[in-house]
Amino acid sequence: MLHLGSSRVPDCAGVNRRSFMQVGAAGIGALSLPNLFRLQDANAVEFSKEKIKNCITLFLVGSPGHLDTFDMKPEAPADIRGKFKPIQTNVPGADICEHFPLLARRMDKVALIRSLHHKTGTAHSNGSRWMMTGRDEIGDNQAPHTGSIIARVFGPQGSLPTSIILPTKIGNTGGPSINGQEARFLGSGYEPFILGADPSRSNFKVANLTPAQGQNDFRISARRDLLKQLDSLQRRTESSTTLNRDTAYARAFNLLTSPEAKAAFDLAKEPDKLRDTYGRNRLGQSCLMARRLIERGTRYVTVNHFDTVFNIACWDMHANGGSLNNTYKDYENLLCPQFDQAFTALIDDLEDRGMLKDTVVAVLTEFGRTPKLNARGGRDHYPPAWTNFLCGGNIRGGQVIGSSDKIGAAPHDYPLKPPRVIASIYKGMGIDVESTMMPGPGSRPIHLIDAKPIPELF
Repeated sequence: MLHLGSSRVPDCAGVNRRSFMQVGAAGIGALSLPNLFRLQDANAVEFSKEKIKNCITLFLVGSPGHLDTFDMKPEAPADIRGKFKPIQTNVPGADICEHFPLLARRMDKVALIRSLHHKTGTAHSNGSRWMMTGRDEIGDNQAPHTGSIIARVFGPQGSLPTSIILPTKIGNTGGPSINGQEARFLGSGYEPFILGADPSRSNFKVANLTPAQGQNDFRISARRDLLKQLDSLQRRTESSTTLNRDTAYARAFNLLTSPEAKAAFDLAKEPDKLRDTYGRNRLGQSCLMARRLIERGTRYVTVNHFDTVFNIACWDMHANGGSLNNTYKDYENLLCPQFDQAFTALIDDLEDRGMLKDTVVAVLTEFGRTPKLNARGGRDHYPPAWTNFLCGGNIRGGQVIGSSDKIGAAPHDYPLKPPRVIASIYKGMGIDVESTMMPGPGSRPIHLIDAKPIPELF
């Protein structure tokens, strides 16, 4: 049997238009905030909530060089091995860069995947689409973000969005601007909620929750009345099977006015010591907020470490002396220590609260970087080989899956493509990827991902 949301259909019988519409498409209009909370009864998967897990994805925009971080080659020539030295971790054979000392002591919780590769282009957006959606499509059938798929499958619980992107969406990374962080053919009702602000700033406010200056109680009341009218229209134009006990518009209004929803974004409620542990920077405070949101009902949080690669210190280490002038010094002095602190604080915090067993944490990148240093001492884009890693949930940590060749130029064994990582995240969240379907382009049912999970992870 296949599952369309919670509705079972025979494998070969097909689905007619009426039954498909009862399973649920994404509703009316393009009002992004109300549609964000559209929940349909059919979104629930048929297994107990105890099995439904969460996910926090840390996406390292720009992509660190695998030979300089998680797949080092100390025996390779100097122009390949780079400037950093490996250190031993608490897992034999899983050495990593010397600038990740905190992670090295927690490697028993992490599963490294060292044989990732793809062949569809060297632009950041190609790799981003692969790792955000499990597909690399830029035509009419562009694939939805994994968080949007989770929103379609699970639906929200409480007043918070099911999928949230922190702190902002990926912006200009050169090349095509399609980075895989939208709902696409699932419809605007499943767009991720965008925080739209830097949570490390002293004047931090959630951009999408802050009323316009001068907006008084009368205007808020008028907004409530308008939403009620929209609800009434929605109820007259949609089947009752596509509505939960409260409507999308009521859910949108609740987010704007609910003290509980706003409190979820309030990092001032966290102890100063814990905020310091995460790091008082954009990444660290975004990771802390991710934990708060998961704790309060959000299912899928994406943390983008940077939203561009231009004119900032980021992982995109071309060392070109211009707008992409990131070097080993940036890795050593800023990027590696910042990531090491934030990631390990997150997994420690989740574990201390008993949440790590229910939360998959995925560290994803677009690609690797060239095995041989360029003439400027940097590394360029390189999709033929790279490393990502997972932990938490039912992921078996303390292992290395796959390997690259002696210079990190290609997978040596067990080559794996990005969709298998996404399929593994879904399985870690309790989804049977072989039987669970979603509405695809043209209202035809499709699988969430055209790949199987990596069995060694479970």
